[in-house]
Amino acid sequence: MTSISQTIASAATQIGLEDIPEKVQVRARHLLLDSIGVGIAASHTDFAEVAMKGLASLDPGDVPVIGRSQTLSKSGAAIANGLMIHGHDFDDTHIAAVSHVSASSLAAVISAAAGSTSVSLGDLLVGYILAIEVNARLGMAVDGQFHDKGFHPTGVLGAFGSAIGVGRLSGLTADQLVSAQGIAGSFSSGILQFLDEGAPTKRLHPGWAANAGLHAASLAAAGFEGPTEIYEGRFGLYRTHLQDRSAPSADLFTNLGEVWEVENVAVKPFPTCHFTHSFIDIATRLREDPAFDFEQIESITAKIHDVPAKVVCEPIEDKLRPRSEYDAKFSLPFLTAAALKHGRITFAELDESARSEEDVLTAAALVTVEHDEASLYPKAFSGDLTVALKGGAILHEAELVNRGHESRPLSNDEVKAKFDECVVPVLGAQQAAEIRSAITDSSSDTAAAVLIGAFNG
Repeated sequence: MTSISQTIASAATQIGLEDIPEKVQVRARHLLLDSIGVGIAASHTDFAEVAMKGLASLDPGDVPVIGRSQTLSKSGAAIANGLMIHGHDFDDTHIAAVSHVSASSLAAVISAAAGSTSVSLGDLLVGYILAIEVNARLGMAVDGQFHDKGFHPTGVLGAFGSAIGVGRLSGLTADQLVSAQGIAGSFSSGILQFLDEGAPTKRLHPGWAANAGLHAASLAAAGFEGPTEIYEGRFGLYRTHLQDRSAPSADLFTNLGEVWEVENVAVKPFPTCHFTHSFIDIATRLREDPAFDFEQIESITAKIHDVPAKVVCEPIEDKLRPRSEYDAKFSLPFLTAAALKHGRITFAELDESARSEEDVLTAAALVTVEHDEASLYPKAFSGDLTVALKGGAILHEAELVNRGHESRPLSNDEVKAKFDECVVPVLGAQQAAEIRSAITDSSSDTAAAVLIGAFNG
């Protein structure tokens, strides 16, 4: 019987750029652009400075880091680039997998390609796309259940996708790719305890996944063997991480190269947890109602599925007064209240001064969370919001499918606009335009066109 890892490896060795439809390649370029953009936006934050200091103390290297003039080893750069892309929680998500697929995928292939003069942007795209395709399918298999068990699928699944992306870029055989996945199983990690303490460790998850994939592929290339049934085995991924969940069959992976999950990756409109986006959009619309008055809010009822509620609504006492920017990004009560007051959620609404606005915190304390029977989770991140005003007016709206979802995607032009919003304040308009052109122009076909333009901090 063919294992899941063998099915994946067989397909991954056979798919070339010519097998990937043009529209998929174009969308992948724009996902790559979005990832570079949000990475540059994060590149000189306090958390980036701390991470770079820690990584630079381990070992030197000449691999570029997004938005920085410093370089690191392949391993260090994989961690740093994953952190930069994911740092603001503004990076893309495959919704059905509930996984941030680009952050680890791109960080891994950048390190794999670094130093090579023969790797084209087409080669880079193939590795990047395959990493996304594998990451997405592994998460799709279990309907968002990793979060429910306390695991962050971005870190857990990203290691396997990264191993495939790096392995494909490095020319591994099918047998070696099987071993790479088996090895990655011992490296994959990422737990959600940060939610209870407001710690920033989630930022490290995709970078560590990229680093895990990088090492797994390198070890497999050297002849190190990994278990074949790393997904479905008695102590494989699904049975260890989900305990009571049977492993999926290999059938889910037989359409690799035929169905492209890259087209279903959602680009974020807000730099917050994806589970909150419907509520932010609803809040900004409700405040436009003629009856709305922020100072007259009496109560707010937010309905959300129980699984995402564990992430953005619990423990409720911490969500009402976020202790940090990262806390705020994962607080449905705070973000709803801030959106009701300001009509937007940007980096400005998450900074220290904004988090201490007493009228916003007072409104957040008025939020009651209920289970949403109508939610489409995990197929979409639904939201249902009711705002009751002291004068008796009741404002209500439900959004079953969040903006950015595969059925409501941000267009490629909107992705470019988001890129400019992230990059122009950091690097200026001219360099932003040069990077954008290098990545999205189909005539640009060298990895250097992407790397050199994006890594001059």
